[in-house]
Amino acid sequence: MNERCAVCNYKFEKEPGYFIGSLYVSYGLAVLEMILLFIPTYIFFSFEVIFAVLISALVLLSFFNFRYARIIWIYIFQY
Repeated sequence: MNERCAVCNYKFEKEPGYFIGSLYVSYGLAVLEMILLFIPTYIFFSFEVIFAVLISALVLLSFFNFRYARIIWIYIFQY
């Protein structure tokens, strides 16, 4: 991750451990994604398929969650 924004010179890391709070945002995103995937799969598939879909989605969406949880965390504290 860059130290500063190339466009506006915004300093991303305010203090050591600044992005620890983004873990809570990432958890919230993961829970929301799992609920949104669980509802349609619960209706049509067996438990084994549901489990496989949810675990696969959790692993694949972790890259999305990592980046966007930090972005959301920055926007929460941006002036």
